[in-house]
Amino acid sequence: MAALAHPKRAEAEALRKIIRGLKAPRFEEGIKWNAPSYSLGGVHYLTFNFGDRKSVRLIFHCDTARKENKGGPPLIADETGLLVFQSDIRALAAFGGMEEVTVAEKTLPELVTRWIEAAQA
Repeated sequence: MAALAHPKRAEAEALRKIIRGLKAPRFEEGIKWNAPSYSLGGVHYLTFNFGDRKSVRLIFHCDTARKENKGGPPLIADETGLLVFQSDIRALAAFGGMEEVTVAEKTLPELVTRWIEAAQA
């Protein structure tokens, strides 16, 4: 993150602070796809994506722990509307500004916790 040259770096740092502040699960922070990624027991579940210069994206996934089904039902229900599902086990949340990060600060921790619980079931 120290070398990150992205227009939404402040948003990325704020999201990282939220994720690192989770009491449970206690993620291990590492690098995957050239970005911060969060794992439990070596399985990655949440990874930043900086490919879009207009937003910071968080990719919710199940590493290789589960087989992906593009037509299957989503891993979890998302009442927040934050997630856009790419498949049953892959979704993304995009944050275009600090206001969106501030709003997500209240819902993101529970969403991440529910994702992990469902992915490990």
